[in-house]
Amino acid sequence: MTSDQLGRRYERLLFLSGPLTVVAVLVLLVAFSSTTQNERVLARCVEVAVKTLHENREQLDRHWNAYVQERKKSKYFVNHYKYELTKVWISPGISSGCHKEVEPLLEQGADTPPGKLIADFGSRVNQLRSTPLQFRGIEIPQKADIAMLGTNIKISLESLTALLQVSLAPVLMIWLGSLYNTRYRESLLIGKANDIAAMFPHLINVYPAVDIPTLRKRSRLAYWIPPPQIVRAMYSLTRVCLIAFVIAPAIGCYLASLFLLPIEGVTWLSFLSGSLVALFGLSVVAVELLPWHVGMIFPGVVKP
Repeated sequence: MTSDQLGRRYERLLFLSGPLTVVAVLVLLVAFSSTTQNERVLARCVEVAVKTLHENREQLDRHWNAYVQERKKSKYFVNHYKYELTKVWISPGISSGCHKEVEPLLEQGADTPPGKLIADFGSRVNQLRSTPLQFRGIEIPQKADIAMLGTNIKISLESLTALLQVSLAPVLMIWLGSLYNTRYRESLLIGKANDIAAMFPHLINVYPAVDIPTLRKRSRLAYWIPPPQIVRAMYSLTRVCLIAFVIAPAIGCYLASLFLLPIEGVTWLSFLSGSLVALFGLSVVAVELLPWHVGMIFPGVVKP
């Protein structure tokens, strides 16, 4: 392929940053709202509490029965069941960061048997999760309707977000890999070019086309940092900043969504997807620093 063909292909790939960024921003918006909206935070914490109560159900039932017996025998008694509720919640509460949110609810349920307390907490979770996500005037419904083969499918927002996170990873890697391979081949031709006019003028093809004059007097600064090196460094840094400006929104929003809302149940997949996308992104930036074109200075335009 010629330099012009590669340049056109590279420019078309750069334009894909727009739609990919829109999808990544949508996923990030859901992840951010899910982890900051009060109702969602409390729902997640109450879910942890339900799981904790289930795991300690036998122990709590035993203390509840003892508490009921003591309450029947005398009106002066110590509520060991309340103490046990607080005790079993300490470790899960601290590890999940939900200790302060759930502890008042457990204190209020100190006169409620474990089975009913679990059921009440489950109803509270459903009620909290039924509220739509809201962020700066944007409201996102809890369930999304997807038409597939003439059938309307309702999918929860969390499941849809996880699905988008999983599917976005290979799409971003294919896009970034295509950017790298196209730019790598174009850079080989740029390194052999003698005229800047031979290159396709897309956004990243910013190279100096100047005749650097020879200094008439000796300069210590010019000895240590020659003017050609300054020009090369400035243009190389410009190209790096331009390509980072194009690909960073899509990659940054995707990585931020994985950090805020990892894929539930498969955290390792979130880490793997994020690492691969970040690695592919760095390769696209690194190709601008390849030695055969990083120091290119084309001759200045000769006036007729």
